[in-house]
Amino acid sequence: MKKILLTCFMLVFVLYAWAQDRTVSGTVTDAETGEALPGVNVLLKGTGTGITTDLDGNYKISVPSDGGTLVFTFIGMEKVEVNIGARSVIDVQMETDVEQLSEVIVTGYGSVKRADLTSSISTVSGEDLQSIPIAGIDNLLQGKSPGVQVINQNGAPGANAYIRVRGVGSVNASNEPLFIIDGIQLTSVQYNAINPNDIQDISILKDAAATSIYGARASNGVVLVTTKDGSRTKKPQVTYKYQMGAKEMIPNNFEMMNKEEKLRYEVEVGLRDEASAEELRNSLAAPDTDWFDVLLRRGSVQSHDLSFSGNGEKSKYFFSFGTYDEEGISVGSKFSRITGRANTEFKLTDFLSFGNNLTVTNSTNNQTRDRNNVQNPFRAIYDYNPYEPEFILDEEGNKELDENGDPIYNPTRQGFSIGEALRKNPEEEKYTNAIGNVYLSADPIEGLRIKSVAGINYRLRNREYYIMPGSILDGYVGDPAAPGIKTDNNDVRNQFNWTNTVNYNFSPVEGHIIDVLGGTELITADIRTSRISSKGFPSENFTTHDNASEVTAGNTTRDQWALWSQFGQVSYNLNEKYFATGSIRRDGSSRFGADQKYGIFWATSAGWNIHDESFLDFDFLSQFKIRGSVGTSGNVPNELYASRGFYGFGSYNNTVTRVPTQLENKDLKWEENFNYSVGVDFGVFNNRFSGSVDYYTRNTRDLLFNRPVSRTTGWTSRLENIGEIVNTGIEVELAYDIVRSRDFNFTLLGSVATNDNEVLNLDNGGEDIVDAFTLLSEGSKVNTFYLVRYAGVNPANGEELFYNKDGEITNSWSGDDAVALDGKTPLPTYFGNFGFNTSYKGLALNVNFYYQGGNYVYNIAYNSQQLANGNNAARSNQRVDAFNYWKEPGDVDVLPRPGVDVPTFTSDRYLQRADFIRLRNVNLSYSLPKSILDKIKLQGIQVFVQGTNLWTFNPFFDGDPEVGRGSAESGLTQLGEVTLYTFPNTRGATAGLNITF
Repeated sequence: MKKILLTCFMLVFVLYAWAQDRTVSGTVTDAETGEALPGVNVLLKGTGTGITTDLDGNYKISVPSDGGTLVFTFIGMEKVEVNIGARSVIDVQMETDVEQLSEVIVTGYGSVKRADLTSSISTVSGEDLQSIPIAGIDNLLQGKSPGVQVINQNGAPGANAYIRVRGVGSVNASNEPLFIIDGIQLTSVQYNAINPNDIQDISILKDAAATSIYGARASNGVVLVTTKDGSRTKKPQVTYKYQMGAKEMIPNNFEMMNKEEKLRYEVEVGLRDEASAEELRNSLAAPDTDWFDVLLRRGSVQSHDLSFSGNGEKSKYFFSFGTYDEEGISVGSKFSRITGRANTEFKLTDFLSFGNNLTVTNSTNNQTRDRNNVQNPFRAIYDYNPYEPEFILDEEGNKELDENGDPIYNPTRQGFSIGEALRKNPEEEKYTNAIGNVYLSADPIEGLRIKSVAGINYRLRNREYYIMPGSILDGYVGDPAAPGIKTDNNDVRNQFNWTNTVNYNFSPVEGHIIDVLGGTELITADIRTSRISSKGFPSENFTTHDNASEVTAGNTTRDQWALWSQFGQVSYNLNEKYFATGSIRRDGSSRFGADQKYGIFWATSAGWNIHDESFLDFDFLSQFKIRGSVGTSGNVPNELYASRGFYGFGSYNNTVTRVPTQLENKDLKWEENFNYSVGVDFGVFNNRFSGSVDYYTRNTRDLLFNRPVSRTTGWTSRLENIGEIVNTGIEVELAYDIVRSRDFNFTLLGSVATNDNEVLNLDNGGEDIVDAFTLLSEGSKVNTFYLVRYAGVNPANGEELFYNKDGEITNSWSGDDAVALDGKTPLPTYFGNFGFNTSYKGLALNVNFYYQGGNYVYNIAYNSQQLANGNNAARSNQRVDAFNYWKEPGDVDVLPRPGVDVPTFTSDRYLQRADFIRLRNVNLSYSLPKSILDKIKLQGIQVFVQGTNLWTFNPFFDGDPEVGRGSAESGLTQLGEVTLYTFPNTRGATAGLNITF
């Protein structure tokens, strides 16, 4: 009987236990890709019971017999709540939460949720940059952020870009933003040292509230680059990416003359008679040469990238190796790069972490001479006549050979062969960069983080320029008794950063969150350079200086600078509805005078999530936030020792002497920006239509500028703080999801930014400051063009006419008649982008257009290619429309009467409006579905094709309207001012493959 009772008791107990608890299991996957999601939190709502999914997305959890609700949460995914009911198997698909994925924004020395942001910060995902075949991350930012103008300096492989954030903040100091990668400041020449495939995201800080925490370096905005660290990798991944393609010069919207046209033109303008023209027409030694085909080629680009990433309970890592090779469209131009990256973090204890970010890069840059003379192939393609061959030909049209059996280059009418120079005068630069840091982070109590970061930025540059013995250029500039010239330059730049921060985030009362940040930063830099030149080499195969007959020059230099800073910031958050932030920074720089070394910069901002208020309780309103900021930031001079008095050493009467060479300025101080802005972020219908609108004013005081001084002092100028300029503008960014579904999405994107500037004060006695083609004048726009005005052609005699200063027409040109052309500057008054992103299952198409306008360019290239008069320039090749010149009385809308002895006059005849729209990028990709990937045991495969700069609309400009610099070696480097035969921009197409194991 006892046994029966005991058995019954045990049966009742088991049944009772079974009735109280049971097991529910299932698999959690990504709704878009079908991939399993490991690490998803599965919680029984209202209890402390919960687990996480395993590597295959599986879970098992005990639940009550009467069911309940399971809550599934995962970073970057929308929360899912499921009623259990009587089910024992529950599979869940989680949708991507776009807003959550982008909610954490990297700011100065920290991060903040987008919803809590009170300043103007744009973000760019690393995925948006990785497939574009451009070496430098600066060029990749074009059209990615409203208010940020990005223009390629030129189209050379590996070339840098001009970046302007909210206009021009200086006329003498740098206008480039502060560029920081993983806390390390970069110089502009290092932008192409970073592999775009290593980038996680980029934050562009635009207003004072965002930039002020960086103080003295942030007056032109801040670009923060964060590289991948493996933290977002669900499980260990190996990724391989390959891309290859071709590039070519963007076609001109005009044609150059061929052989027959040029000979006819020369006869018409009196350069030769018909008999000599006929002789050349029939000569086999003078074939019809297309110099574009001879000196240009189809460039190529190829890249390989391999990365390893993952994270665990105690560590996360990202390792990568990449190569990038680009051959330019000119013989002799090439850029190649090898990069390696190692980012790791280890959790040493429950509260202590150690990590590092390191990239090592080796690059080689072969370039053509960027100068306005015969050594530039991009001038030669326009100047060389079409009846001039590349090599000297005999009467039968055969190439003449030298004593070595090699063809002899034709020196052309220019007396020089650029084809020979590209092969006989090679120039190469090699760079080695090591950029990285190590950090120790401690979280001793909840909300408190103490972090110390030590970083280094090391750059080694080696340049070799060789004028081979016996080359044409050696015949002009070399020594016949010691043929051949070699110059080597070496630069070593070592920068050290040490940053220490304390960050405490706490909630003293429910709903009130306070975040306090304090820190110090030390930056030191040591720059050493050396140069050596020699002449007299036994042959072109000997290139080291120990083989030269004579060392002709040599020197070394050393420069140092330092910055010491203290900063603090306090942020306040009330119920995720009201926000306020204040920051202050004190900088001390070695570049300033003894009495002005330190500057203090501050900012404050506020935001209001007004859509959370009861009076705006509308179902269609997803977000509506207003924000505003005001504050200051600073700028330093380009010169490292501008405040100091210099002395040079020489010899006088066989005695060493010391001679003053620079005037001291102990009062030289920071150039200061005072900025304020207001903005609105909005979204309606579940953020189907969203955007932001900003208005800003940026005032720069105490401009760093060389003030002219009386020559009686022994100097001509001294760097001082003079003048004031202001920039104002509006930025609008919009996005509209026309279709938003699981399989098909279509989104329209667009932005526009305006900028207006004015010189308020020059503190220069009312005198204008005139440059080559522009001036600075109180009450005018920055760099307003200053030119003589062209009055057209006299229909009676074909003479070129001009306006004098009083507006009267004259046929006599005088530089004294130059006037400021109101409103005409190289700086665009508006720019932006528009396009769309669409996808259907695994197929995706992204299209992006870039546009800008309101700016003018002095088109010197147009001047040279359509002269029809002036300085014997007609002896060089011309555009076909040069035939449209004055021929008889009454001709109008024509070029002036040709005359080879008439000089070329600088006037606004060659000033052209440079508005354009350009199809910047098109990317078509296909990702294999999960059903196929599972069979071949891969995480992802994507194939893509894409095009860059495929189409341009420029109705007012002759040539390419996207003008960066005119010529580096000619000193014309002001953004968009002139065209002067720099390396042209290119268009191209590539195809690629991405595989994830």
